Amino acid sequence: MKRAPKSSARLVILENGDPICAETEAIQGRIRQRAFEKSQARPIDAESLYDWMTAESEVISIPPMELVEKNGRFEVKFAVAGVNPDDMNLLVTSNQILLKSDYSHHHDTEVGTVHLCDFKSATVFRSVNLPQPVDVNSVRVDFKNGILLVSALKESAEHTGPKRARKAAAKKSRAKQL
Repeated sequence: MKRAPKSSARLVILENGDPICAETEAIQGRIRQRAFEKSQARPIDAESLYDWMTAESEVISIPPMELVEKNGRFEVKFAVAGVNPDDMNLLVTSNQILLKSDYSHHHDTEVGTVHLCDFKSATVFRSVNLPQPVDVNSVRVDFKNGILLVSALKESAEHTGPKRARKAAAKKSRAKQL
């Protein structure tokens, strides 16, 4: 077994396929065990749940994400490699962030014969409920290396009261300015 020159990913060049077979068998064993465990706790309406999950996986692609609170702000990272940032729609309220983008995958006949393809055309869709309200005017979006980063300041204490109190405070503020 030789190591390839340093690159962005760890690459191991093998003499034969034995390690690949071993890794494949190990992961299939884990999947088999988990499938058995799930079958033991299957709810009565499992068939309808299966239908829902199958339909969902055919219609949408749910990107992995991470929500972190740090220094008075929330940062949400979505892993959306291969999706054009210009095609992404981000909807934000003070309590929720929704990422939606249509992703289309097709094969160009000039590429050659495609023997295997796991890509699918689907709507990339992920909704995140925030643990506390954010100031929607502070939302910043950045895209780098297939990661969409959304950050927003947590709403300040003076803005977190009931709407009536906020409206009254806004009226007082406007009255002071006049």
